[in-house]
Amino acid sequence: MSQETISELWYTRCPVPTTSGIAQHFRWLHDEFARQGIELKSIRAAGDQAVRNSHFDHSQQNSFREGGNVPPIWTRANGQDTVVVGITWVDEEQVILVRPDSDIQDVATLKGRRLGLPRHATRLVDVGRAQDLRGLLTALRLGGLERGDAQFVEVKDDTEFDLREQGQRPKRRHLVAEALLSGAVDAIYAKGAVGATLIAEHGLRPIVDINADPDPFVRVNAGTPRPITVDRKLAIEHPELVARYLAVLLSTAQWAEHHPAEVVTAIAAETGAHEQEVRRGFGDTLHRSLVPKLSDLYLTGLAAQKKFLLEEGFLAADFDYDAWIVREPLAIAQHLVKEIKLLQAA
Repeated sequence: MSQETISELWYTRCPVPTTSGIAQHFRWLHDEFARQGIELKSIRAAGDQAVRNSHFDHSQQNSFREGGNVPPIWTRANGQDTVVVGITWVDEEQVILVRPDSDIQDVATLKGRRLGLPRHATRLVDVGRAQDLRGLLTALRLGGLERGDAQFVEVKDDTEFDLREQGQRPKRRHLVAEALLSGAVDAIYAKGAVGATLIAEHGLRPIVDINADPDPFVRVNAGTPRPITVDRKLAIEHPELVARYLAVLLSTAQWAEHHPAEVVTAIAAETGAHEQEVRRGFGDTLHRSLVPKLSDLYLTGLAAQKKFLLEEGFLAADFDYDAWIVREPLAIAQHLVKEIKLLQAA
């Protein structure tokens, strides 16, 4: 049986630090596939929202995704036949924020307080709720508290998720932060450049940075680690194409190690944040944190996040985690990377 000829591929990435984001920012991915006679198209730039929704549900065939782990875990649990072909791990500031005049000084004093927890009106997975819930529960545990020691206050958001390219979407309100500022809640969770922006713009005060914990599994949340997923059919029938995508990412990661300032500039464009917010949100080792791997640490961290989402009711069903991991394309990419020559326009 002859294989399908591939003339176009799709990609998407979250508005956070991703190796795919840097590689597409400089058009290295597009240029490499153009040399193969293949057009690389952005899911986030599609005019059809059903296509854009593939960022969350991976419904678009022949597509790559790199970003937060909640949607890919959720979509695999829903039966979409995707595979993980690489993982990146970018540690990011994860803070519990209070108002500047609050008497809350540390996580132990969250006892009896109101914690803001979003609930989005979406048919997709509620990424914000999953992320904030894990962050708040982790903070309580670090303070020697249990879930029942604080009050979780739901903050409803009736807007549907619709992720577009920068400049193509209106700025989304941060309703949980608004609830904190209005006094409706006493503390909230925020991460990365978003947390840095809230601190800079509103003077919110962090009482703990979960990212400072030396245990990497304490730091696991929606953004850590970040899987790279593709359709299983593409990975099995065209491993060389998947490997080529990964080889560009490996080459991008090599370039990033020697270009920290350019990495910050690219990530600022990807996230819509100021460069100083990127530096605060993701730290001074960001440029050394972009290598796709399938290491035991990365795989164990992703498995721990799947377990959390299942236990908290975010998943429709469990699935075979080990079968979700396909190693061949990354192994090929580690040899192919020697052939990839980035147009280092930065």
